[in-house]
Amino acid sequence: MRLEVLIKWAAIAWTIIIFIGCAWPSDYPSPGLTVNDKLMHISIFGLWALLWVTIYRFPARLFVIGVIYGFLIEIYQLVMPINRDFEWLDLAADAVGIVLGLVAGTLVIRRLMKG
Repeated sequence: MRLEVLIKWAAIAWTIIIFIGCAWPSDYPSPGLTVNDKLMHISIFGLWALLWVTIYRFPARLFVIGVIYGFLIEIYQLVMPINRDFEWLDLAADAVGIVLGLVAGTLVIRRLMKG
């Protein structure tokens, strides 16, 4: 199986895993602004962007798609009775992670293309 196909399936799986993790009911109130929570958002969306930019090389579009995805997850958390809240800072952390992942992925791709 080609590496690109494996990365595509990993990107799809990671997209689903993000939703499941964010849709999982919480037993405790929303933590608000904590370093660990925001780093988690940056990390999971950074990996999301890194995976997707290696197979879909349109970073600006991926940024918009990623932010919309993060926003929809926040809306889901707001309207569903899962003891989670909509947080603008989570969405901001998602966007930071997306940018970092897109930059890292783009740099890796350029480096590999140069040989």
